Amino acid sequence: MIPLFRSVQFKLMVVYLLLILFAMELIGAYFIRSLNHYFIDNYTKTIKHEAAFLANVLNVAANDNAANRDLRSMLQPFADLSGAKVFVMDRNGAVVATSGNPFLVGQKRVDPEVTNALLGVQSEEIAIDPSNKQRELYLAMPIRKKGLVKGAVEIVAPMNSVYQSIAKIIIILATGTLLALGLSAILTVIISRTITGPIKAVTRTARAMAGGDFDQVVNIFSDDEIGELAATFNMLTMRLKQSTRNTERERRRLQAVLSTMGDGVVATNANDSVVLINPAASRLLQLQGMPLGVSLRELLPGDFPAGEASVVERNGKVLGVYATALAQLDELPSSGIHFAHFISAEEGPRGGMVYVLRDVTEEIRLEEARKRFVADVSHELRTPITVFRSYLDALMDGAYEDKGITLQFLQVMDRETDRMARLIKELLQLSRLDAGYETINKQRVAAEEVVNRLAERFALISYQSSIQFVVRVPEPFWVNVDKDRFNQVLDNIVSNSLKYTPEHGVIQVSAQYDHRRHQAVFVIGDSGVGIPERDLPHVFDRFYRVDKARSRQQGGTGLGLSIAREIILAHGGQIDMTSEFGKGTVVRIELPVKEEEEP
Repeated sequence: MIPLFRSVQFKLMVVYLLLILFAMELIGAYFIRSLNHYFIDNYTKTIKHEAAFLANVLNVAANDNAANRDLRSMLQPFADLSGAKVFVMDRNGAVVATSGNPFLVGQKRVDPEVTNALLGVQSEEIAIDPSNKQRELYLAMPIRKKGLVKGAVEIVAPMNSVYQSIAKIIIILATGTLLALGLSAILTVIISRTITGPIKAVTRTARAMAGGDFDQVVNIFSDDEIGELAATFNMLTMRLKQSTRNTERERRRLQAVLSTMGDGVVATNANDSVVLINPAASRLLQLQGMPLGVSLRELLPGDFPAGEASVVERNGKVLGVYATALAQLDELPSSGIHFAHFISAEEGPRGGMVYVLRDVTEEIRLEEARKRFVADVSHELRTPITVFRSYLDALMDGAYEDKGITLQFLQVMDRETDRMARLIKELLQLSRLDAGYETINKQRVAAEEVVNRLAERFALISYQSSIQFVVRVPEPFWVNVDKDRFNQVLDNIVSNSLKYTPEHGVIQVSAQYDHRRHQAVFVIGDSGVGIPERDLPHVFDRFYRVDKARSRQQGGTGLGLSIAREIILAHGGQIDMTSEFGKGTVVRIELPVKEEEEP
């Protein structure tokens, strides 16, 4: 039952009464304002006539004592008639006669009205007398003789009688307004009942329908808008009954399909609480029973934005994530949790979600292993082949005539051949390392040897490119690394520096021990073109290229730095890059050093 103050009938009554009250207040305000002006203006005119009469008959000199006594007897009838005080001043503003206190004779009046009157201007003002706190009318008029101002007459008249008359009329008006408002309220109740009565009948029938009784019919008593509402409501009842039957039939069909599906299905409401879950979903999520009412985040942690593919791990399994609309769900992709939007008038544009779960653990593992293997092989074989090509070209150009240089070249090529053979073998191990099936084979290596070997491998290339290659190892120390893979990291970084460093540039490689942090720090810096600041956070991402066109011309695939990061992370270290566009790039590698390896 709706409380009276929230009902339509009450609101109609309030609206009608407010309209009537507003109209009466508006009329009353206008009436009182007009009445106030009328009384005050009428009283002011009366006082003005008296003042004008006095000004015409007063022509006595201000310093004549006999005249002063005659003036007082002349002024007294005026004062008794209106209850006002009358003052007569000479042209200097001194009182020569008054109907009030005779001790004021000879004193100067400083009222602004008197001052204006002595200047020949009639002046009036309604103000509060400080002595009795009552409103009084101050009116002053000049006394002229032969066109010259000889003095002034001032009348101070009380306004109490005027305002008392106005107050009595206001009380009469307010009483009439209250009586009219009361009668209007009675009429408003009667009129509102004729409007809200049929609406209440429709409401009672709607409550019965909400309880499941669709056999209710609203009686139609008129052909107006209320009657049309009742007829429409009866039609709605009939259609709702048919829709309920169809919905129940579809629900049973859906239940049968969900129970036999191989993929898991979880449905939630607008509050993200589970309202439906099929047996397949319970098996995938390893649930006991049907956890209805539980928040989805307790079953599937994470956010799954519609329209974007992603994966989520749950109980050692990988579940694919994909979003699609329920009306467009024709065929399930190879992997995904599918989102379907329920459009509901009661719950808004998003009334709930449907999640279709599929176990894609094995597919994702195999796909990632394949991609990493192909990418790593195609990229990492390029560096040793480049070294071979450089030394072979040098020998073919005549370097073979110098046996010492030839022997040195052959030794380097022999080492690179062995390293390439090991690299091909270990690329397969790298993909297994990413999958967590293999560990890094570390060995104790001198940092100075690592840097010097790096310089030997790139000495000819840097010479041919007119690039100065500088190495620096302030003190000897040992590092525990997988030698081939760490060389692979350094080769990749130096190779990138050579690609993007112009002629007469400098590449610096340093290795030093950080005693405070117990770390080996390798720094490779160049004076190349640098990397824009917007690209710097992405340089270690797979397949990311800063200059795509030039990178392809140089043979880059965008995997080198990402492979380098994986290797350094597998060593328990860190790799970071800083760069200033147009000035160069610095790569910093930090590796932990055990106490027995400290210098």
